[in-house]
Amino acid sequence: MRRIALLLCLLVLLPSLGQYLHAPLEQQRLQSPDGRYTAIVTSPRLWQLLAPLAGPRPTARGHVHIVDADERSLGRIPLPRLAMAQDLEWIAHGARIRGVGAWNFRDGFYAYWNDERTFIHTQALN
Repeated sequence: MRRIALLLCLLVLLPSLGQYLHAPLEQQRLQSPDGRYTAIVTSPRLWQLLAPLAGPRPTARGHVHIVDADERSLGRIPLPRLAMAQDLEWIAHGARIRGVGAWNFRDGFYAYWNDERTFIHTQALN
């Protein structure tokens, strides 16, 4: 009976723990110079728990998600390293992170390289 109870507890707790560890944790916000857009830098909670074990180099992966003043999403681009968020440049009609991806607010799309840098993913904004 105890084994069944333990098994049931594990079946309930493990998915919840996995969901908790992979949930995005906000690291910082970067405001555009005109104040119309905000880049939200996130990484999975798991990376933050493991970061002290990885040493002083910031190697955690994450995402940059840009929203407008009404909190509408303008796209989410993966970051190979969180430190690359500091390379975000606000440019005319968009933003970019060199070697990672770019947003074009005027034409309504964003694009980014895959991990192997062999393919560019493009996505139209809704």
